[in-house]
Amino acid sequence: MKKFIIFTLISFLVIGCKKFDQANINQNAPENVNPQFLLSNVLSEASNNQAYWGWHAGSLLAQHSSNLEFLPVDRYNLGSNEGLWTATYRLMKDLTDIKNSEQGNDAYSAVADVLIAHQASLLTDLWTNVPYFEALKGQSEGNFTPAFDKQEAIYTADGGILDLLEKAVNTLQSTSDKIDGDIMYQGNLNQWIAFANSLRIRYLLRISGKVDVSTEMQNIVDGGMIFQSGMQEAVVPYLSASPNQWVIFTEREGRYVDVRMSKTAEDILTPLNDPRLSHYYKPTVNSTPGNEEYNGIPNGLSRQSQNSFDLSDVSLLGSYLRDEPDAVKAAFMTYSELQFCLAEAAHKGIISGSASMYYENGIQASFTHLGLTMPSGYLSQVEVPLGGGTDLEKILTQKWIASFMNGYEAWFDFRRTGFPVLPIPQDNLNNDVFPVRYAYPSTEQAVNGANYSEAVGAIGGDNYNSKGWWEQ
Repeated sequence: MKKFIIFTLISFLVIGCKKFDQANINQNAPENVNPQFLLSNVLSEASNNQAYWGWHAGSLLAQHSSNLEFLPVDRYNLGSNEGLWTATYRLMKDLTDIKNSEQGNDAYSAVADVLIAHQASLLTDLWTNVPYFEALKGQSEGNFTPAFDKQEAIYTADGGILDLLEKAVNTLQSTSDKIDGDIMYQGNLNQWIAFANSLRIRYLLRISGKVDVSTEMQNIVDGGMIFQSGMQEAVVPYLSASPNQWVIFTEREGRYVDVRMSKTAEDILTPLNDPRLSHYYKPTVNSTPGNEEYNGIPNGLSRQSQNSFDLSDVSLLGSYLRDEPDAVKAAFMTYSELQFCLAEAAHKGIISGSASMYYENGIQASFTHLGLTMPSGYLSQVEVPLGGGTDLEKILTQKWIASFMNGYEAWFDFRRTGFPVLPIPQDNLNNDVFPVRYAYPSTEQAVNGANYSEAVGAIGGDNYNSKGWWEQ
């Protein structure tokens, strides 16, 4: 698989055209860009967002990493993340244009719906109620102030996340159409079916505290059209050649050294003698060959509190995140995540099957995804096997380990389940409360004020602690 940056032609069509005099553009019709170019661009940018925001914020909120300065998110001053909000809506517009393109077909539309569902879940899980149904119609109906939709509807209503994925699967199973520009699966529609169904498992589990999802989830599992191995997982690797490299490889040194191993990661991984420790993190500079030490620093410390630590004795993040341009795989969803979802579902009785089998498959798949060998005795350690009162915590802890750098997924799981148990940062700026959302961007208040005010009232205030539907 290759990760492409769309060069001059697409930059001109997709970005440059927006700078033209608006009088020369028909605002009520999508620009008729060839869908293969739009698809390549969306896959490149959306997957990059997953990896970059995993580094920049997701790993801090999930406490895979800790920050020394410049990233207030680590102290729970999250802000609005307007950049990701804007980028995600722009990608959803491109996906809608794929569906409306005169050069498209049913396969392009179905693939676009899979990606719309993924992007919509990101929006609602980061901001709670967001513009969705009217926002997808956008300029075609001349509505520039779309209503905010409730998270429940975004997940469960006609045209919502789960409906889009189910209909996409049905279309992809029946169509004979072909697609180009697919830099993730090279046009293999069976792979897209497996991805869509695996996403359905993720999102059904996410809302399972609110809705009985057992029948639908069991039917998906019984159908077998889900990820069957790591060969099918939805990842877009970076390349060794510029400008297609992992962004931190080309960043200034300060951006790298300010992000360190967290104390939480040290406390979870060290007792397991887990080889992923030395992949995710570097030994401290005080280590000696053959006696490597991996030390973390608590999340959310003020500068004054950090002064009590010898930062030379705190591990940096792993070499593959800095020293190699193409070692990172930007992941939409991995095979190991699916297996942990199935393990949790089986443990809770949502589906039939062995929770232990799925759980052990997930652990093995995580090692394989990273190119590592799982030690022969890893699964037999006292802290690892299922079979006691802490099984859910074990499943979610191993899923947390495997979710390193996968966007915000580990944070979403913590918000949903409370596992693994994370300490509240001592110098947090959110009154000792774990945050559950970003604030709405200020632009919404400025240009969509009436709908913004209604949305704020519906969620109980535009603050970091207003929970969404599935976590209430």
